[in-house]
Amino acid sequence: MGFIFFIHGNKSLFRPYDGSPVLTTNWVGKQRLHYLQDSHLEIFPLFKTFDKEYFYQRHLPQTPIPFRYHPDQSIDPHILNEAIENFFYEVRCQKKQYSDFVILKKETFNLKKQAGLLVVRGKTFPLNQFVVKLFMETPRSFIRAYNKGFVAVCHFITGHGATRYMLGFTRLKNLDVIEEMIQDSPEWSKIVDLPRKWFWLPKNYPWIHLAGYHIGSEDQVFLDFPGAYAIIADAIDIERDFSLKNPIDCKMGIDLFNYLQSLIDPHSNNFVIEKETGKIIIIDTEHLPTMVSLKEPIKVDSYRSWYSYLVKKGFQEYFLRTVEERKKLQAHPVEPYKGPEKYVEKARKKIEKLEKNYNKHLKEEEKKTKQKLRKSRHLN
Repeated sequence: MGFIFFIHGNKSLFRPYDGSPVLTTNWVGKQRLHYLQDSHLEIFPLFKTFDKEYFYQRHLPQTPIPFRYHPDQSIDPHILNEAIENFFYEVRCQKKQYSDFVILKKETFNLKKQAGLLVVRGKTFPLNQFVVKLFMETPRSFIRAYNKGFVAVCHFITGHGATRYMLGFTRLKNLDVIEEMIQDSPEWSKIVDLPRKWFWLPKNYPWIHLAGYHIGSEDQVFLDFPGAYAIIADAIDIERDFSLKNPIDCKMGIDLFNYLQSLIDPHSNNFVIEKETGKIIIIDTEHLPTMVSLKEPIKVDSYRSWYSYLVKKGFQEYFLRTVEERKKLQAHPVEPYKGPEKYVEKARKKIEKLEKNYNKHLKEEEKKTKQKLRKSRHLN
Protein backbone atom coordinates (compact mmCIF):
# COMPACT_ATOMS: atom_id res chain seq x y z
CA MET A 1 0.00 0.00 0.00
CA GLY A 2 2.95 2.29 0.58
CA PHE A 3 3.26 5.36 2.74
CA ILE A 4 0.20 7.56 3.14
CA PHE A 5 0.60 11.26 3.81
CA PHE A 6 -2.46 12.79 5.46
CA ILE A 7 -3.42 16.22 4.16
CA HIS A 8 -5.98 18.15 6.18
CA GLY A 9 -9.27 18.88 4.45
CA ASN A 10 -12.11 19.80 6.73
CA LYS A 11 -11.84 16.75 8.97
CA SER A 12 -9.60 16.13 11.96
CA LEU A 13 -7.39 13.07 11.59
CA PHE A 14 -8.27 12.07 15.14
CA ARG A 15 -12.03 11.93 14.57
CA PRO A 16 -13.59 8.56 13.58
CA TYR A 17 -14.18 8.00 9.88
CA ASP A 18 -17.75 9.06 9.00
CA GLY A 19 -18.07 7.74 5.45
CA SER A 20 -16.95 10.99 3.79
CA PRO A 21 -15.30 10.80 0.36
CA VAL A 22 -11.59 9.97 0.40
CA LEU A 23 -9.03 10.68 -2.32
CA THR A 24 -5.57 9.21 -2.77
CA THR A 25 -2.98 10.15 -5.39
CA ASN A 26 0.32 8.70 -6.57
CA TRP A 27 2.51 8.68 -9.64
CA VAL A 28 1.44 5.85 -11.95
CA GLY A 29 3.66 2.89 -11.18
CA LYS A 30 4.79 4.29 -7.81
CA GLN A 31 3.58 3.32 -4.34
CA ARG A 32 3.85 6.54 -2.35
CA LEU A 33 0.32 7.78 -1.61
CA HIS A 34 -1.15 11.13 -0.58
CA TYR A 35 -4.53 11.33 1.11
CA LEU A 36 -7.45 13.76 1.47
CA GLN A 37 -10.79 13.28 3.21
CA ASP A 38 -13.50 15.87 2.60
CA SER A 39 -17.26 15.52 2.97
CA HIS A 40 -18.02 18.05 0.19
CA LEU A 41 -16.29 16.28 -2.71
CA GLU A 42 -18.31 15.22 -5.76
CA ILE A 43 -17.37 12.78 -8.49
CA PHE A 44 -17.80 14.95 -11.60
CA PRO A 45 -15.20 17.73 -11.13
CA LEU A 46 -12.57 15.18 -10.14
CA PHE A 47 -13.20 12.09 -12.24
CA LYS A 48 -15.26 13.22 -15.24
CA THR A 49 -13.36 16.24 -16.56
CA PHE A 50 -10.49 14.39 -18.25
CA ASP A 51 -11.74 12.69 -21.41
CA LYS A 52 -8.73 10.79 -22.76
CA GLU A 53 -10.18 10.12 -26.22
CA TYR A 54 -11.24 13.75 -26.68
CA PHE A 55 -7.88 14.96 -25.34
CA TYR A 56 -6.05 13.17 -28.15
CA GLN A 57 -8.64 14.20 -30.72
CA ARG A 58 -7.91 17.84 -29.89
CA HIS A 59 -4.16 17.39 -29.66
CA LEU A 60 -1.87 19.74 -31.60
CA PRO A 61 -2.37 18.74 -35.27
CA GLN A 62 0.35 17.27 -37.43
CA THR A 63 -0.60 19.41 -40.42
CA PRO A 64 0.50 23.04 -41.04
CA ILE A 65 -1.32 25.51 -38.78
CA PRO A 66 -2.42 28.80 -40.46
CA PHE A 67 -1.86 31.95 -38.39
CA ARG A 68 -4.87 33.84 -37.08
CA TYR A 69 -3.63 37.18 -38.43
CA HIS A 70 -1.75 35.82 -41.44
CA PRO A 71 -4.05 33.08 -42.80
CA ASP A 72 -2.02 32.85 -45.98
CA GLN A 73 0.97 31.72 -43.88
CA SER A 74 1.35 28.75 -41.54
CA ILE A 75 3.73 27.13 -39.09
CA ASP A 76 5.05 23.59 -39.25
CA PRO A 77 3.56 21.95 -36.11
CA HIS A 78 6.85 20.12 -35.54
CA ILE A 79 8.61 23.48 -35.09
CA LEU A 80 5.99 24.61 -32.59
CA ASN A 81 6.10 21.29 -30.76
CA GLU A 82 9.91 21.36 -30.55
CA ALA A 83 9.87 24.90 -29.14
CA ILE A 84 7.34 23.93 -26.47
CA GLU A 85 9.31 20.79 -25.58
CA ASN A 86 12.40 22.96 -25.08
CA PHE A 87 10.37 25.41 -22.96
CA PHE A 88 9.09 22.50 -20.85
CA TYR A 89 12.64 21.23 -20.41
CA GLU A 90 13.71 24.68 -19.17
CA VAL A 91 10.82 24.71 -16.71
CA ARG A 92 11.86 21.27 -15.46
CA CYS A 93 15.36 22.70 -14.92
CA GLN A 94 13.72 25.43 -12.80
CA LYS A 95 14.85 28.25 -15.09
CA LYS A 96 13.13 31.59 -14.56
CA GLN A 97 13.63 32.89 -18.11
CA TYR A 98 13.05 31.00 -21.34
CA SER A 99 14.78 30.90 -24.71
CA ASP A 100 11.74 31.22 -26.97
CA PHE A 101 8.95 32.44 -24.71
CA VAL A 102 8.15 35.40 -22.48
CA ILE A 103 6.10 35.02 -19.29
CA LEU A 104 2.57 36.48 -19.28
CA LYS A 105 1.32 35.00 -16.01
CA LYS A 106 3.02 32.96 -13.31
CA GLU A 107 1.56 33.94 -9.93
CA THR A 108 -0.05 30.52 -9.45
CA PHE A 109 3.04 28.58 -10.57
CA ASN A 110 5.55 27.16 -8.07
CA LEU A 111 8.78 26.56 -9.96
CA LYS A 112 10.40 24.60 -7.13
CA LYS A 113 7.41 22.30 -6.62
CA GLN A 114 6.76 22.06 -10.38
CA ALA A 115 3.06 22.76 -9.90
CA GLY A 116 0.55 25.36 -10.99
CA LEU A 117 -0.27 27.31 -14.15
CA LEU A 118 2.38 29.14 -16.21
CA VAL A 119 1.30 31.23 -19.21
CA VAL A 120 3.80 32.32 -21.87
CA ARG A 121 3.86 33.77 -25.38
CA GLY A 122 6.45 33.31 -28.12
CA LYS A 123 9.10 36.04 -28.25
CA THR A 124 9.45 36.36 -32.02
CA PHE A 125 7.60 35.39 -35.18
CA PRO A 126 6.23 32.81 -35.78
CA LEU A 127 6.09 31.61 -32.15
CA ASN A 128 4.65 34.95 -31.02
CA GLN A 129 1.43 34.03 -32.80
CA PHE A 130 0.68 31.57 -30.01
CA VAL A 131 0.12 31.52 -26.26
CA VAL A 132 1.05 28.43 -24.25
CA LYS A 133 -0.69 27.68 -20.96
CA LEU A 134 1.32 25.05 -19.10
CA PHE A 135 -0.41 23.06 -16.35
CA MET A 136 1.64 20.95 -13.94
CA GLU A 137 0.81 18.97 -10.81
CA THR A 138 2.38 16.34 -8.59
CA PRO A 139 0.40 13.81 -6.55
CA ARG A 140 1.19 15.83 -3.45
CA SER A 141 0.35 19.27 -4.86
CA PHE A 142 -2.87 17.99 -6.44
CA ILE A 143 -4.22 16.75 -3.14
CA ARG A 144 -3.23 19.91 -1.20
CA ALA A 145 -6.25 21.88 -2.37
CA TYR A 146 -6.38 24.02 0.77
CA ASN A 147 -2.78 25.21 0.38
CA LYS A 148 -3.04 26.95 -2.99
CA GLY A 149 -4.35 30.37 -2.09
CA PHE A 150 -7.73 32.03 -1.73
CA VAL A 151 -8.94 31.69 -5.34
CA ALA A 152 -8.03 28.01 -5.58
CA VAL A 153 -9.75 27.28 -2.25
CA CYS A 154 -12.89 29.09 -3.48
CA HIS A 155 -12.90 26.94 -6.63
CA PHE A 156 -12.45 23.80 -4.57
CA ILE A 157 -15.29 24.69 -2.20
CA THR A 158 -17.86 26.03 -4.68
CA GLY A 159 -17.00 23.36 -7.24
CA HIS A 160 -17.03 20.48 -4.72
CA GLY A 161 -13.52 19.41 -5.62
CA ALA A 162 -12.93 21.49 -8.75
CA THR A 163 -9.30 22.44 -9.34
CA ARG A 164 -7.74 24.75 -11.91
CA TYR A 165 -5.80 21.78 -13.23
CA MET A 166 -8.80 19.56 -13.93
CA LEU A 167 -10.86 22.51 -15.16
CA GLY A 168 -8.22 23.03 -17.85
CA PHE A 169 -9.40 19.80 -19.47
CA THR A 170 -12.88 21.33 -19.89
CA ARG A 171 -11.71 24.39 -21.84
CA LEU A 172 -11.74 22.92 -25.33
CA LYS A 173 -14.91 20.88 -25.09
CA ASN A 174 -16.71 23.90 -23.68
CA LEU A 175 -15.20 26.09 -26.41
CA ASP A 176 -16.71 23.76 -29.03
CA VAL A 177 -20.21 24.24 -27.59
CA ILE A 178 -19.78 28.00 -27.17
CA GLU A 179 -18.63 28.36 -30.78
CA GLU A 180 -21.78 26.63 -31.98
CA MET A 181 -23.96 28.91 -29.87
CA ILE A 182 -22.16 32.07 -31.03
CA GLN A 183 -22.34 31.09 -34.69
CA ASP A 184 -26.06 30.42 -34.36
CA SER A 185 -26.77 33.95 -33.10
CA PRO A 186 -27.31 36.72 -35.70
CA GLU A 187 -26.29 39.27 -33.05
CA TRP A 188 -23.38 37.69 -31.20
CA SER A 189 -21.77 36.08 -34.26
CA LYS A 190 -20.96 39.57 -35.58
CA ILE A 191 -19.26 40.88 -32.44
CA VAL A 192 -17.84 37.88 -30.53
CA ASP A 193 -15.00 35.51 -31.42
CA LEU A 194 -12.78 32.93 -29.74
CA PRO A 195 -9.15 31.89 -30.22
CA ARG A 196 -8.41 28.42 -31.55
CA LYS A 197 -7.05 25.98 -28.97
CA TRP A 198 -5.25 22.64 -28.90
CA PHE A 199 -3.96 20.30 -26.22
CA TRP A 200 -0.28 19.43 -25.93
CA LEU A 201 1.36 16.59 -24.00
CA PRO A 202 5.08 16.44 -23.12
CA LYS A 203 7.15 13.39 -23.96
CA ASN A 204 8.08 10.90 -21.26
CA TYR A 205 6.44 12.70 -18.33
CA PRO A 206 4.66 10.61 -15.68
CA TRP A 207 0.91 10.43 -15.19
CA ILE A 208 -0.97 10.72 -11.90
CA HIS A 209 -3.23 8.01 -10.51
CA LEU A 210 -6.28 9.35 -8.66
CA ALA A 211 -8.41 7.03 -6.55
CA GLY A 212 -11.70 7.94 -4.91
CA TYR A 213 -13.54 6.04 -2.19
CA HIS A 214 -17.18 6.57 -1.16
CA ILE A 215 -17.57 9.28 -3.77
CA GLY A 216 -20.53 9.33 -6.10
CA SER A 217 -22.66 6.19 -6.30
CA GLU A 218 -19.61 3.89 -6.42
CA ASP A 219 -17.48 2.59 -3.56
CA GLN A 220 -14.32 3.05 -5.65
CA VAL A 221 -13.46 5.05 -8.75
CA PHE A 222 -10.09 5.54 -10.46
CA LEU A 223 -8.56 7.85 -13.05
CA ASP A 224 -5.13 8.23 -14.64
CA PHE A 225 -4.37 11.66 -16.08
CA PRO A 226 -1.25 13.55 -17.30
CA GLY A 227 1.05 15.06 -14.68
CA ALA A 228 1.64 17.94 -17.10
CA TYR A 229 -0.07 19.24 -20.22
CA ALA A 230 -0.51 22.50 -22.08
CA ILE A 231 -3.17 24.37 -23.98
CA ILE A 232 -1.92 26.17 -27.07
CA ALA A 233 -4.06 29.09 -28.22
CA ASP A 234 -3.98 31.88 -30.76
CA ALA A 235 -2.30 34.99 -29.36
CA ILE A 236 -4.76 37.89 -29.53
CA ASP A 237 -3.78 41.43 -30.54
CA ILE A 238 -5.55 43.33 -27.77
CA GLU A 239 -6.96 46.81 -28.17
CA ARG A 240 -8.03 46.98 -24.51
CA ASP A 241 -9.26 44.87 -21.62
CA PHE A 242 -12.83 44.80 -20.34
CA SER A 243 -13.40 46.98 -17.28
CA LEU A 244 -15.97 46.77 -14.48
CA LYS A 245 -15.87 50.57 -14.43
CA ASN A 246 -17.24 50.68 -17.97
CA PRO A 247 -21.07 50.32 -17.94
CA ILE A 248 -21.15 49.12 -21.56
CA ASP A 249 -18.55 46.43 -20.85
CA CYS A 250 -20.51 45.29 -17.81
CA LYS A 251 -23.75 45.03 -19.74
CA MET A 252 -22.11 43.15 -22.62
CA GLY A 253 -20.39 40.73 -20.26
CA ILE A 254 -23.58 39.88 -18.37
CA ASP A 255 -25.70 39.69 -21.55
CA LEU A 256 -23.18 37.29 -23.10
CA PHE A 257 -23.08 35.22 -19.91
CA ASN A 258 -26.88 34.91 -19.97
CA TYR A 259 -27.00 34.07 -23.69
CA LEU A 260 -24.39 31.32 -23.24
CA GLN A 261 -26.47 29.90 -20.39
CA SER A 262 -23.81 30.16 -17.68
CA LEU A 263 -21.18 28.20 -19.64
CA ILE A 264 -18.43 30.82 -19.19
CA ASP A 265 -17.03 32.83 -16.31
CA PRO A 266 -18.32 36.41 -16.82
CA HIS A 267 -15.38 37.96 -14.95
CA SER A 268 -14.17 41.05 -16.81
CA ASN A 269 -10.64 39.58 -17.15
CA ASN A 270 -12.13 36.92 -19.38
CA PHE A 271 -12.97 39.40 -22.17
CA VAL A 272 -10.81 41.65 -24.33
CA ILE A 273 -11.41 43.85 -27.36
CA GLU A 274 -9.43 42.79 -30.42
CA LYS A 275 -7.50 45.28 -32.53
CA GLU A 276 -8.60 45.73 -36.13
CA THR A 277 -11.92 43.86 -35.73
CA GLY A 278 -13.13 45.49 -32.49
CA LYS A 279 -14.69 42.14 -31.56
CA ILE A 280 -15.13 40.81 -28.04
CA ILE A 281 -12.76 37.88 -27.58
CA ILE A 282 -13.52 35.29 -24.91
CA ILE A 283 -10.10 34.34 -23.53
CA ASP A 284 -10.76 31.50 -21.10
CA THR A 285 -13.40 28.89 -21.78
CA GLU A 286 -13.35 26.84 -18.58
CA HIS A 287 -16.67 25.10 -18.02
CA LEU A 288 -18.26 27.33 -15.39
CA PRO A 289 -20.93 24.83 -14.28
CA THR A 290 -18.13 22.44 -13.31
CA MET A 291 -16.15 25.26 -11.65
CA VAL A 292 -19.01 26.29 -9.34
CA SER A 293 -21.19 23.15 -9.45
CA LEU A 294 -24.12 24.55 -11.41
CA LYS A 295 -26.69 21.88 -12.14
CA GLU A 296 -28.74 24.21 -14.32
CA PRO A 297 -28.13 27.64 -15.92
CA ILE A 298 -28.94 30.82 -14.04
CA LYS A 299 -29.62 34.39 -15.13
CA VAL A 300 -28.29 37.51 -13.46
CA ASP A 301 -28.78 41.20 -14.21
CA SER A 302 -25.44 42.57 -12.97
CA TYR A 303 -21.99 41.63 -11.73
CA ARG A 304 -23.13 42.51 -8.22
CA SER A 305 -25.92 39.94 -8.37
CA TRP A 306 -23.53 37.34 -9.87
CA TYR A 307 -20.92 37.71 -7.13
CA SER A 308 -23.66 37.77 -4.47
CA TYR A 309 -25.02 34.53 -5.87
CA LEU A 310 -21.58 32.88 -5.70
CA VAL A 311 -20.93 33.97 -2.11
CA LYS A 312 -24.35 32.82 -0.97
CA LYS A 313 -24.07 29.51 -2.82
CA GLY A 314 -20.59 28.75 -1.47
CA PHE A 315 -21.53 29.59 2.12
CA GLN A 316 -24.77 27.64 1.96
CA GLU A 317 -23.25 24.49 0.49
CA TYR A 318 -20.07 24.43 2.57
CA PHE A 319 -21.32 25.50 5.99
CA LEU A 320 -25.09 24.98 6.06
CA ARG A 321 -25.65 21.79 4.08
CA THR A 322 -26.70 18.96 6.40
CA VAL A 323 -25.04 15.56 6.60
CA GLU A 324 -28.18 13.98 5.15
CA GLU A 325 -28.11 16.36 2.16
CA ARG A 326 -24.45 15.60 1.49
CA LYS A 327 -25.01 11.85 1.66
CA LYS A 328 -27.97 12.14 -0.71
CA LEU A 329 -25.80 13.96 -3.24
CA GLN A 330 -23.14 11.29 -2.89
CA ALA A 331 -25.63 8.50 -3.49
CA HIS A 332 -27.36 10.29 -6.38
CA PRO A 333 -24.81 12.67 -7.97
CA VAL A 334 -26.09 15.27 -10.42
CA GLU A 335 -23.86 16.17 -13.36
CA PRO A 336 -22.99 19.85 -13.93
CA TYR A 337 -24.98 21.51 -16.69
CA LYS A 338 -23.31 20.82 -20.07
CA GLY A 339 -25.18 23.35 -22.19
CA PRO A 340 -28.11 23.16 -24.61
CA GLU A 341 -28.26 19.60 -25.93
CA LYS A 342 -28.66 20.89 -29.49
CA TYR A 343 -25.27 22.61 -29.41
CA VAL A 344 -23.53 19.88 -27.40
CA GLU A 345 -24.50 17.39 -30.09
CA LYS A 346 -23.46 19.71 -32.95
CA ALA A 347 -20.07 20.23 -31.31
CA ARG A 348 -19.61 16.46 -30.88
CA LYS A 349 -20.38 15.77 -34.55
CA LYS A 350 -18.04 18.56 -35.64
CA ILE A 351 -15.13 17.01 -33.74
CA GLU A 352 -15.92 13.58 -35.17
CA LYS A 353 -15.83 15.05 -38.67
CA LEU A 354 -12.51 16.78 -38.02
CA GLU A 355 -11.08 13.53 -36.68
CA LYS A 356 -12.17 11.63 -39.80
CA ASN A 357 -10.69 14.28 -42.09
CA TYR A 358 -7.44 14.25 -40.14
CA ASN A 359 -7.18 10.46 -40.30
CA LYS A 360 -7.88 10.61 -44.04
CA HIS A 361 -5.07 13.18 -44.45
CA LEU A 362 -2.65 10.95 -42.54
CA LYS A 363 -3.46 7.98 -44.77
CA GLU A 364 -2.91 10.10 -47.89
CA GLU A 365 0.43 11.34 -46.57
CA GLU A 366 1.46 7.79 -45.70
CA LYS A 367 0.52 6.67 -49.21
CA LYS A 368 2.57 9.48 -50.79
CA THR A 369 5.57 8.59 -48.62
CA LYS A 370 5.39 4.94 -49.67
CA GLN A 371 5.14 5.94 -53.36
CA LYS A 372 8.21 8.15 -53.05
CA LEU A 373 10.09 5.34 -51.34
CA ARG A 374 9.20 2.88 -54.11
CA LYS A 375 10.22 5.40 -56.77
CA SER A 376 13.52 6.01 -55.02
CA ARG A 377 14.26 2.29 -54.83
CA HIS A 378 13.37 1.86 -58.49
CA LEU A 379 15.77 4.62 -59.52
CA ASN A 380 18.54 3.09 -57.47
